[in-house]
Amino acid sequence: MYKTITIHSRSTYWADKASSAEMTVDSDELAKEIQSQTNQLYDDGYEVVSVIPVNSGNLSNGTGYLQTESVIIFAKKRTSNQ
Repeated sequence: MYKTITIHSRSTYWADKASSAEMTVDSDELAKEIQSQTNQLYDDGYEVVSVIPVNSGNLSNGTGYLQTESVIIFAKKRTSNQ
């Protein structure tokens, strides 16, 4: 059995659209949430297979940005002999 979880990152864009030109992701907060979710998966009997970043961006008037919008955690149920 497999399970996937999506964690959306927080960024300056979502916090304050007026300062969206900087587009910084709160990587410390994202790391804490990934750690929390992967530990919960382990406690629930799953083994994390991969953590996949989902990037998004925009190009406007010759300038643009790319940021990690979210991550997807893919896990597999551990067998009883693991």
